[in-house]
Amino acid sequence: MVLNKKKTQIFANNIILNNQGSTFRLHSPLGNININLPLLGLHNISNALAAISIAIALQIPLKCIQIGLSKIPKMSGRLEVIKLKKHVTIINDTYNANVASMIAAIKVLEKMPGHTIFVSGDIAEMGEMSMLYHKIIGNIIRISRINSVMSIGVLSKKISKHSGKGNHFTSFNVLINNLMKKISKYKKVTILVKGSRSEKLEKIVEKLIQEYKNDFSNL
Repeated sequence: MVLNKKKTQIFANNIILNNQGSTFRLHSPLGNININLPLLGLHNISNALAAISIAIALQIPLKCIQIGLSKIPKMSGRLEVIKLKKHVTIINDTYNANVASMIAAIKVLEKMPGHTIFVSGDIAEMGEMSMLYHKIIGNIIRISRINSVMSIGVLSKKISKHSGKGNHFTSFNVLINNLMKKISKYKKVTILVKGSRSEKLEKIVEKLIQEYKNDFSNL
């Protein structure tokens, strides 16, 4: 991702995304510097560039910007990376959900290693457009690299259906049991759990951590 150099003096290139965040080369009126950003997704690089623009306007030195960005604290439930076992990663994005953050989560997951599973709850408070938005999310997943979908809720059934690679559940326990079967089946798995706060999908994350806590010593 490179912002248009003709329109701005602040942009990023040489972007490398990984399962812990990203690195990129920052170009600015104060000079160029490498940035380590401990947040997942291209959208967070865009957010960082906006923050950098403000910092530069306030005449904050590049080295201070570099250090500050590298120490951004990870927020629980917001693209939070958790290792369940050596080759199994869960991305906890259960803090909240809207259409934009759902799409951002999809883009993050499809770049992750191994068999990728999108676990979705409902997007709450979308009004009359709710059904359409869930269908759109499903169609976006259909053309993505994500391998499978598991959904729970009411409207999220549309995500599974329109993804063409999903299964819908009405029970947290049944969904979790199916996730554990997937984990056993594939050598490497990345699971992203996403839904509105009211869906309480953090229960899935907590249960998986509990199930695999004995594997932490082997990481």
